[in-house]
Amino acid sequence: MLDVRLAATLVVISVALGVLVLALWFKGRRWDEYVVGFIAVFGISLLVGVLVTNAIAAYPALSVETIFPVP
Repeated sequence: MLDVRLAATLVVISVALGVLVLALWFKGRRWDEYVVGFIAVFGISLLVGVLVTNAIAAYPALSVETIFPVP
């Protein structure tokens, strides 16, 4: 089961957090550092968001049955 609304919300929040971190801490750097920084912040915040929704909130954005069929 994949909740598209929750997954889209987590992606939007991760993009916003990535842009915010770049705007605050990556001033005057080269473009490749911006790309690597954005991908790192985006990936970490998306992973944390998925883990929080799965573990704490008990409302999974992505469950194992979505990827692998569980008999």
